[in-house]
Amino acid sequence: MRMPRHLTLRVAACLSAALLPSACTSDARARTALSEYQAAAAANDLSGARRALLELVRIKDDVPDYWVELGKLQASMGNYNDAYYAFTRAYELDRSNVDVLRAVVQLAMRAGDFGMAKAHAEELEVLSPGDPWVKLTNGWSAFTQAHYAEALDAANAILANAPYDPSATVLKARALVAMNRENDAMDLLAKQLHAQPSDASSRVMLAKIYLKQENWPKVVEVGTPLLSATQNDQNSALMVIEAALRSDNAAAARQISLKVLTPGADPPFIASILDLWGKYWPSAQRVQDTRALANRASGAAQKLVYASFLSRFGSPGDGVRLSAPYAGVPVNARNAEANAVIADAWSRAGNVGAAKSRFDAVIAFDPGNATALRGRAEMELRNGDAAAAIVDAQKLVTVLPTSDQDRLLLARSYAAAGKNDWATRTLWSAFQDIPGDYPIYAALLQVRKGDSEATRDLQEEFVRQRDATVFRGLL
Repeated sequence: MRMPRHLTLRVAACLSAALLPSACTSDARARTALSEYQAAAAANDLSGARRALLELVRIKDDVPDYWVELGKLQASMGNYNDAYYAFTRAYELDRSNVDVLRAVVQLAMRAGDFGMAKAHAEELEVLSPGDPWVKLTNGWSAFTQAHYAEALDAANAILANAPYDPSATVLKARALVAMNRENDAMDLLAKQLHAQPSDASSRVMLAKIYLKQENWPKVVEVGTPLLSATQNDQNSALMVIEAALRSDNAAAARQISLKVLTPGADPPFIASILDLWGKYWPSAQRVQDTRALANRASGAAQKLVYASFLSRFGSPGDGVRLSAPYAGVPVNARNAEANAVIADAWSRAGNVGAAKSRFDAVIAFDPGNATALRGRAEMELRNGDAAAAIVDAQKLVTVLPTSDQDRLLLARSYAAAGKNDWATRTLWSAFQDIPGDYPIYAALLQVRKGDSEATRDLQEEFVRQRDATVFRGLL
């Protein structure tokens, strides 16, 4: 998301001026939100900065610069739908701001709303005649309709006047890949990065091509510089960490992970990295590192994510230690997650009675608590109660339909109950609902083991799915 480099400073000045008692009617809550935002931004605490900005725009929702700053932050964290909303709100408040309108166009396309993107592009043409994003919008619209030659022409028209335009370069590369000219796309991107080493979008595109090829060492080589150029890019961090682990470069994966897992990191981001550790890093080092990260985590939400991982991977005592300060009865909205985590730790430590009682209490209070449903289902499986595990796993899948591990848990529950046909149906349903997911694919390969024709068909379909998902959201 390219916005004027001076914008953050300008917004900070605007915020400070706007909140002076003599300048407006801002109250103490707005001043507090501003102070919290500035402190979090200075500490690179993204989640804290986002919370403060959300509070600020809630209090004073009619100031476009507040929404712009929120949109920038959301985009930097990969929350493109939220960024789209923020920039759209800013544009509603200031329809003369070309930079904001351009951001709206970009985010509309990233969200796949090409009708809205074209409508805003027409407005952009009025405010900024000849703006390249008008041509880019038409080019991407053609691309989504599989008119690849037309998309290529649109990109070339921009590159004729601006040979190293990053957005046009990515569009051209996407069109070339779609036209089965992958080598031409890689050559284009390599030349672009030689001329413009800081072009993050082209670097991501090249890394994604290597990802498509499953050339994991090259993904690490090409993608690692992204983490210095855009420190808040969580998607790139996850891509490079996974590639490093899958290329047996645990040292690189560990170094990157420890760099991005700051004390105040977003809990879902922490969970995503730990999920990769669980899948691809079978080393005792991961437990030691998780314990150290948990000890320096800044809040309960972060500590609970680490506690859950430690319980699952051999250290339930740490899970109890980390979650106990936040758990307790009666279960309520503030302590439900901590109670689910400590119950899981108890169950893995062999304290089944206490675990079941606490799981039951959490689910009675919140029937959709994923941690409790997952933990109770796994405990039931370990105790041989497959029928109960199926019920909990079914509920869990409705709560988290895109979780591959929870689909696999449901399949294991059916298999344990002797319902192998249902287990297979569950895997096939997951294969369609979560396209390009390797653990689901690997499980189905085991089901089809010995049937060469079925295995070949499965492999071909997985390649199609993976190729379609690799470039999703990349503009």
